[in-house]
Amino acid sequence: MNSFKNILLIAAVVFLTANIAAAKKKPKEKTPEAPAAEVKAPVVEPAPVKDANASNTTTAITVNGTKITEGQIAKILNARMEQLASRIPPNMNDQYRQQMRKRVIEQLVIEEILAQKEREKNIAVSQSELEEQINKRLAEDNLTIDELKSRLKEYGKTYSEYEQNMLKQLMFEKLMEGEFAGKIIPPTDEQVKAYYDENIQQFQEPEKIHTKHILIMPDKDSNDPNKAKAQAKAKTQELLKKLKAGADFNDLAAQNSQCPSAKNGGDLGEAPKGSFVPEFEKAAYELKPGQLSDVVETQFGFHIIKLVKHIDANTVSFEQAKAKIAEILTDEQKNTIAMNYIQQVKTEADIKFANPADSFEMTPPKPTAPVRTESSDKNEPNSKK
Repeated sequence: MNSFKNILLIAAVVFLTANIAAAKKKPKEKTPEAPAAEVKAPVVEPAPVKDANASNTTTAITVNGTKITEGQIAKILNARMEQLASRIPPNMNDQYRQQMRKRVIEQLVIEEILAQKEREKNIAVSQSELEEQINKRLAEDNLTIDELKSRLKEYGKTYSEYEQNMLKQLMFEKLMEGEFAGKIIPPTDEQVKAYYDENIQQFQEPEKIHTKHILIMPDKDSNDPNKAKAQAKAKTQELLKKLKAGADFNDLAAQNSQCPSAKNGGDLGEAPKGSFVPEFEKAAYELKPGQLSDVVETQFGFHIIKLVKHIDANTVSFEQAKAKIAEILTDEQKNTIAMNYIQQVKTEADIKFANPADSFEMTPPKPTAPVRTESSDKNEPNSKK
């Protein structure tokens, strides 16, 4: 689902307003941690791009009298170009950099305008509010604070930057509360049912299994790969004997498994058919709920699989889906209002560019289309019946 909290993050941090639309998407499911993700290639960060502008205090833009410097632009631009380095043909680097510069400038301009509006309205977010939101996100993503910091480091980001982005999002949420007042029309039962009927494929769920596993990997540093493989298999067989003798699966997984799922007792969650490597999937689908597999070898090592449950393909009923659909339709209204607000404040702002080539198009806001009602449907010749 393209939830409003996501559009807030895009609007306040990532920006790209011209490319954001209120897409009708299925509510996203939690992605299970499949064996295919157990072994990750090391992340190799590209060498930093040196830019004389990185500490440049020369004014590039003024926004209602507030300066944005070349150094501010270069800091973000360099990071973006580093992330894209492996995907940009060398002969197109300058072209990409020029295009990305305009995007970064628009981002900084929007963030500055929003910050000015927030100051005008005395909007503030307390440290406790910020920490509460971060903890909520960590819980949703099943991450600890240390795991989050580790992932941020992999992408060349810091926890401080993450906090600042979250702060911008929360500030923007508060700013938009006033813009939503009196403008959000609850979707009718007819609109909710029409969405369900027109997007029925979004509510069709594939066959799934819920599994747990224990993974034992051969020692990569061993001088004898065959011996390492035999040792890993022997250890897995020993663990299987303990399980058959009554040992607790969760405990053995937590103590022995070399998969990241070990912290959750080896739980891989629910995953649709096709999520796992063939050897793992074949063995898992042959099990009955509560049953253990024999030792299963895959490219990652040796597994013991436990099937928690098997879920047949099904379609979520309208009664089950209608609350989520109402949320989607409400979010669409919020998205439109938020995007129009950003376009409006851009066109109203006094923005001056030191280099005219940095200027971006000030698209006027589009009229906000009201949510269709039953009576309005009858009066619209092109409406769907």
